[in-house]
Amino acid sequence: MADIVVGVDDSPGSRAALCWGFDEAERHGCGLRAVVGIGHGGPPRPETADGLAEKAAHVLHETVIATAPAGSSVPVAEEVVDQPGAEALLTVGHDARMIVVGARGRGLLHRLRVGSVSTSVAVHSPAPVVIARGGDPAQARDRPARAVAVGVDGSPNSLAALAWAAAEADRRGVALIAVHAWLAAIPLPFAEAPGEITQALEEQAQAALDDAVAQVYDALPAGLDLRRRVVPDSPTQALLTAGRECDLVVVGARGHGGFAELLLGSVSHQCMIHCPTPVAIIRRR
Repeated sequence: MADIVVGVDDSPGSRAALCWGFDEAERHGCGLRAVVGIGHGGPPRPETADGLAEKAAHVLHETVIATAPAGSSVPVAEEVVDQPGAEALLTVGHDARMIVVGARGRGLLHRLRVGSVSTSVAVHSPAPVVIARGGDPAQARDRPARAVAVGVDGSPNSLAALAWAAAEADRRGVALIAVHAWLAAIPLPFAEAPGEITQALEEQAQAALDDAVAQVYDALPAGLDLRRRVVPDSPTQALLTAGRECDLVVVGARGHGGFAELLLGSVSHQCMIHCPTPVAIIRRR
């Protein structure tokens, strides 16, 4: 059974990722691999390599001990990898159940541009990638679980995201909100669009969402509380709004938007940056 891989350094963001990873591993009944990358992309300096690895192992172990929930039965493997952060996570997590990273970190050895590790992992990983952000995950355990939201536009990656989000919602025992936004389809200012045009676009959007659900229907868990939401807004804003009432937002790595040339996709990238709750980015395997 594949494990959940979590990137760890000495930043608050990575501690939030580790806390989220523990909770998720508990739900999945799998192990957790806490990874820190100590490489810097150049030739190693033998006189400092051993000391650096020892320091990294100490930081990693102390972070794991401080973050593990009381009474946790999740098996944990701690790994210090002689590669830069993103490369270390991609190497260790190439066959992982998912990779979890913080929204930002400061790196154990050197400063990185904010978000560079999480962005690089999200762009290149074939496994699902979760960007843990928002409030203290430990405090979230004390309140009722909230729904999972997923963006659906009919693209192959969004269909994979829909199926993945459905399984996640079922595992958590919460509703799944499938969001399809249609405002971007209007070629003129929304306030000036005739009523028959907006009604036709809304009906078209509803049909597109229903068709997407039908394509993955056989893979949906029995008894899933699926709520379909057609929203007159941009895809990014529709998902950011949904994120304020959910515990997790799920998006495909690339959709049908105008930025399809980007490796990650504009919607998924904007959700990574701005969503108040954790974001899972799914790429069809």
